[in-house]
Amino acid sequence: MIPGRSSRVMAAWLFLMGATVLSWYLGDGHGARQFATVVVLAVAFIKVYLVGRYFMELREAHRALHLLFGGWTVVVCAVLIAMFIATDS
Repeated sequence: MIPGRSSRVMAAWLFLMGATVLSWYLGDGHGARQFATVVVLAVAFIKVYLVGRYFMELREAHRALHLLFGGWTVVVCAVLIAMFIATDS
């Protein structure tokens, strides 16, 4: 095992758990609906990125794959948020 790797994975896992609690809290009607939805979407894609990086081993993959995955995450998140804001009445 790589020294320090387990502590980074544990930190990512703890962040994922905290992000899940935040998403649940906001999704349960705490906060303005549009703001909460945008935050929940952003948190979801941060979680996607962290799972890919730390638990699907993209951190150790070729740099091009890492950049492609990160770019995909940002673009899809931005498109979904823009679609939500554009269609929210």
